[in-house]
Amino acid sequence: MFVMQKKDTFIRKFGEIGYITSQLTRKDRVYDAAGHLFLSVISRSPRPLRSMVDDLLSIFVGVSEEELTADLTDFVLDLEADGFLVTGDTQDDAIANDHGFSYAVESPKTLALRLMGQDRNPGLPASDNVMMDYFRNHPTVFGIHVEVTSRCNEKCVHCYQAPETRRDMDMALALSLMDQLAEAGTLSITFSGGEPTVHPKFAEILRMARSRDMIISVLSNGLNFSDELLSAFLEVNLNMCQISLYSMVPSIHDAITGVPGSHARTLATIERLIALDIPVQVSCPIMRLNKDSYVEVASWCSDRRIRVMSDFVMIARSNFDKSNLAERLSIEETGQVIQDILKADEVYHMQLDTEPRTRDLEWFSRQPVCGVCIDNACITSGGTLYPCSGFQNYPLGNISTQTLNDIWLHSEAVNRLRSITNASFPKCLKCEARDFCIMCLVRNFNESGGDMFAVAEHFCQVAFLNKNLVEKWRQAHV
Repeated sequence: MFVMQKKDTFIRKFGEIGYITSQLTRKDRVYDAAGHLFLSVISRSPRPLRSMVDDLLSIFVGVSEEELTADLTDFVLDLEADGFLVTGDTQDDAIANDHGFSYAVESPKTLALRLMGQDRNPGLPASDNVMMDYFRNHPTVFGIHVEVTSRCNEKCVHCYQAPETRRDMDMALALSLMDQLAEAGTLSITFSGGEPTVHPKFAEILRMARSRDMIISVLSNGLNFSDELLSAFLEVNLNMCQISLYSMVPSIHDAITGVPGSHARTLATIERLIALDIPVQVSCPIMRLNKDSYVEVASWCSDRRIRVMSDFVMIARSNFDKSNLAERLSIEETGQVIQDILKADEVYHMQLDTEPRTRDLEWFSRQPVCGVCIDNACITSGGTLYPCSGFQNYPLGNISTQTLNDIWLHSEAVNRLRSITNASFPKCLKCEARDFCIMCLVRNFNESGGDMFAVAEHFCQVAFLNKNLVEKWRQAHV
């Protein structure tokens, strides 16, 4: 029997934890040190099972060949059944059995519950809890958001990026970054900008990430997709391309982007991605200009077997300019949008059935507000590391003058962020709407002019509104 890691499967080791995940099935598993040794003999090229056993015999002293062969066979077949591995009688058979993403299957990952995240494995420990416990004690750049350029070919009215010197990431810096991420064991990389596709060597940067065996996602507006870039997407086995679509009415979409004709070009790009079997999902931020557009966008996406992500709570710009908030929904308008989402979004319904995050309030109070500087961060085209997209006024260091590892381990700003937990917001812990609110440090920071602990009243009002509307919806659907 020949055994091969599927092209959509990724394996890492973090301390004594062995980790395997699939960007296709959106499942993952964690193993102890012994389990990782089994994972370590699995390759992206087909290997005879006997050869894998021979490698392990030198490690598992005192274990018979028969016992090790039986255990490894069970391990391999279990992972194959869950879509992580493929086997075959020959090398060619194994390669032929490695089927990638397709919209033609019954439930493509573009219909998954969580966007760019992992679905839970029924009957198995929640791997995200295991990993977060590890990362809190051993902070790791598990995921990184890379803004390869600050240039953009749209002028969106709601954009939270502050105007700055327009620049593309230098290729020497990009190469250095990729090498440092590989050394750190980074698994997931998300490219954005600005607009990443305007970087003249974006395809080359994608290939750098691919050669370092990372899960690759792209956030884009869909205006600049050349044949060369689409070929690169296929070559690097893109995990997901998220495209911004604001309305099915061209004039509304174009009014938001500030680019006449952008609606038609964006729709055409989404259709091309689908035709090429490149995974795509839609982002539909909701503001005053498109407050009545969500249901139509959701319906259009549903017809194409892709999901749409909505966000109706805008954040101020990273330079503390709040002029973009003129487009933010009023509380009354937010209420109507939430009702539209409750009518159209089955994912939201399923999320409402999950156990409240704060059911164990003592446990919840000890948890970090989010994963910034614990397992993820963001980096600009100039090399500045900062907590997350939009948090540019809180620099952590710059990889042009320091190594990523040095910033990650020794930056005072990084360590300050790691000390923040839900208990840092005692008033919020007592709030009746706490399960309908997601605390966001960058949202607080940008809107208050630099205080990440200052929660704007607007966010509190939205949380209570969401709570009241959801409870009414539940009563009507008992």
